[in-house]
Amino acid sequence: MTSPTSGYDIEKLKKNALIATIIGFVCGGAIPGVLGLLGYLKADQEPETAKKFTKWAWIAFAIMWVLAIILIVIYVVVIVAAVSSGSSY
Repeated sequence: MTSPTSGYDIEKLKKNALIATIIGFVCGGAIPGVLGLLGYLKADQEPETAKKFTKWAWIAFAIMWVLAIILIVIYVVVIVAAVSSGSSY
C-alpha cells in the first residue's frame, strides 16, 4: 500500500501554503488567508487537497487585487469628473 503523501514534497507544499496564508491575510483579505491556512493544515494528511487550497488562495488573492485596482480607477475617474464639472462661484 502506498502512503497518501507519495509524489509530493510536503515541506515545499507547507511552505507555499504558509506564504499564501501570510500574504493573503496581510495583503489580500480573509478569503485568501483562510484558504492558505487550510492548505497548510491539510498538507500532512491530504497533499492533493492542500495543493488545491493553496492554488485557490493565490487565485483569490489575485482576484482581490484586481478588484481593488478597478475600484481605485473608478474612484479616481469619478473624482476627476466631479471636480472638472464643478461650478465656479
